[in-house]
Amino acid sequence: SRADRLGFVVFAVLASLLAVLVVTNLNNDTTESAQSVSTFADVAPPTAVPTTVAVTMPEPTATPAAVSIQPAAAPEVDDDQDASDDEDTDDDADASTADGDQADKGTSESTSTVTQTANAQPAPTTAPLQAATAVPNPQPATTAVPNPQPATTAVPNPQPGTQPISAAPANVPADAPAGGTFTHTLAATVSRPTLHTSPGGAIFTPSFNGTALPAVNPTVFGNTLVYRVLAGVPGDAWAKVYVPARPNGTTAWVQTSQFNWGSSNRMLQINVSTNTVTVFEGGNVLLTTSAVTGKSSSPTPRANGWVEEIMAGPSSAYGPRLISLGIYSDALNSFGGSVPKIALHGTNNPALMGQYASNGCVRVPNEIISQIAGMIPAGSKVVIVG
Repeated sequence: SRADRLGFVVFAVLASLLAVLVVTNLNNDTTESAQSVSTFADVAPPTAVPTTVAVTMPEPTATPAAVSIQPAAAPEVDDDQDASDDEDTDDDADASTADGDQADKGTSESTSTVTQTANAQPAPTTAPLQAATAVPNPQPATTAVPNPQPATTAVPNPQPGTQPISAAPANVPADAPAGGTFTHTLAATVSRPTLHTSPGGAIFTPSFNGTALPAVNPTVFGNTLVYRVLAGVPGDAWAKVYVPARPNGTTAWVQTSQFNWGSSNRMLQINVSTNTVTVFEGGNVLLTTSAVTGKSSSPTPRANGWVEEIMAGPSSAYGPRLISLGIYSDALNSFGGSVPKIALHGTNNPALMGQYASNGCVRVPNEIISQIAGMIPAGSKVVIVG
């Protein structure tokens, strides 16, 4: 039939195609080729490194003895971070002292002058010395023999500020008699008077909790630096004085040639048992008044001090006048970003008189603080008892 013929034709065509494919495949080269690959086994072994010939080093020659170099003079701290004497005026300008905190905010009694430079690195300067005083760490004289050998008594690597000012012994003045109201005073005449641990001894810098409090004249408030004398009289080359530092009652020796002598026969007494303030002259009471003293958490410390400086009250919380006493709080380590110095000042809340309500400072009525500021000179004795 017609369908059978068609099927036969299709079969013949497919068979022909298959035959052609088989013949073509037999004519192709079926041999596979391989590409040579280098491996670590084919890499040539490393050649030996030639041995380095040792070089004979020459024997060192002897060197001359080293020159004994004396350390330079101890730099004096030149730091504006002095003990500040008034409270934070920005916080207290309009504040009430009803709770007892604002009037004494910063028994440090300081403005922001000190805190602006608290982190400044002091520029080293040479401590002022008198012409007749030997330099702390003398340099070798120009006529010295080269390579001098250190003396057998020299201390290796002496530290700055620990060497005596003079090898010659200095006369030590006797302590002033205890009691009474009279005291000699010293007012600085140089900008950086030097303090010493003893007459002719090592230079000393007082501090508060690691903060150096170098002597600066005038003070940060523009007043003359004044000390109370504990030993020495006019004519003495050295005098012992109280200096502001912790612990309260820290003393130092000064060369009187850097100061002017003065005196005061008036004394300020603060009694924390009766909360009273009294001004004496000899055995006479010139003034007595009720006062506010420190609360139990920050009591007014019992200590000896002096009228360090007198200034205007920085805000109404302090009244018209403020008297720094050269004494620090024993309970506080800082206040208002500065050191907590104790002061006698006025108040804008006289109703608290007789109470324990401050952070350590002593408050009296405004009319009384004005009287006291006018009758007691800088350097006068201050005693806090009770």
